[in-house]
Amino acid sequence: MNRLNILLLSIATALLFSCKTEPDSKAIRQEVLNIHDKLMIDGEKVVKNKMKLDKLLVSDQIKLSSDSAVQKQKISDLITRLNAADEKMMDWMHFFKDDFKGKTAQEDLNYYKSEMVKIRAVEDSYIKVMRESDSLLNAYQVK
Repeated sequence: MNRLNILLLSIATALLFSCKTEPDSKAIRQEVLNIHDKLMIDGEKVVKNKMKLDKLLVSDQIKLSSDSAVQKQKISDLITRLNAADEKMMDWMHFFKDDFKGKTAQEDLNYYKSEMVKIRAVEDSYIKVMRESDSLLNAYQVK
């Protein structure tokens, strides 16, 4: 389902930007907010994966491994990256101005276009770190 949402969102974005006419700031603003809403749901999974990795870090599963120090470092690094992705989202939300009013329509458009770039970067970091954490949790058969 998550991949389907990403695919649909990508198609919608491609269609939005492939039009010959310049989209207005309201349309881009709405797209930014849609991505934000999706990332809020993904953020819950980031937190859950982090909690599972925290538990795995102290579990007997890792201690019994011959290369437990390497595995613990890998898990710790992944937890750090999950935290960083979550912080990136919090920072974006803190600085985003939903009611931005520029002096001109072009300034509004430029603002929301720049926010689109920023929220896409947050989305990319979420996707990467969730895939890696899911993969690691699956490798250790953590549900």
